[in-house]
Amino acid sequence: MDRSYWEKVWREEDLGFHQPQVNRHLQRFWQRLQLPPQARVFVPLCGKSLDLDWLLSEGHEVIGIDLAEQAQQAVLARHSAAVRYAQQPHLHLAWQERLLFVVGDVFHLKADLLRSVDAVYDRAALVALPTAVRENYALFLAHCLKPGAQILLVAREEAARKDGPPFSVDAQEVERLYGANFAIECLAEEVRSDQVIERVFALVRHSPWASGFLPVEAQETQAG
Repeated sequence: MDRSYWEKVWREEDLGFHQPQVNRHLQRFWQRLQLPPQARVFVPLCGKSLDLDWLLSEGHEVIGIDLAEQAQQAVLARHSAAVRYAQQPHLHLAWQERLLFVVGDVFHLKADLLRSVDAVYDRAALVALPTAVRENYALFLAHCLKPGAQILLVAREEAARKDGPPFSVDAQEVERLYGANFAIECLAEEVRSDQVIERVFALVRHSPWASGFLPVEAQETQAG
């Protein structure tokens, strides 16, 4: 992932991707996953999203990761609880009650941590990644998540948009990326007033073996 790009975005406070409220798709469809309150939820490229707070309010343990230290500090500052910090190779970790916020590249996370995850909430990660990295990201999740783990994925299709982020990801792309390793259900499709098509998918990891090869940086981390 292009750390320098995202560092520039945060440094210049070009945060158009940040939503000032909890995502409505999360609130509407999260219960479809039928998770117990104590379930562990992973939120990749979470930024300083209020969705983290909402998931915590549902009783979940939440693991968020972002490349920007500013995102970590913004989220921790919203709560008064004490924070415990730690360092791992390529990663800066902060625990605050039921929240673990990691600063770093998602591919540097250890598989053991992600195997403890019951669900992934992805509103901002897949659509933030260019094509080649999207493929690596989907395979990384497939290799790390346990059978039965779920993903609530929000994707957007924008015919006129040729670059990003956010990038246009249509239903066929979701099937291509995840179909070999996940059962996929489209929960909703709507056309916004700006002609962007938003789709919400529920995915379930269906096998202990993953089809496809991990990206090199993830292979090195899992072996290390």
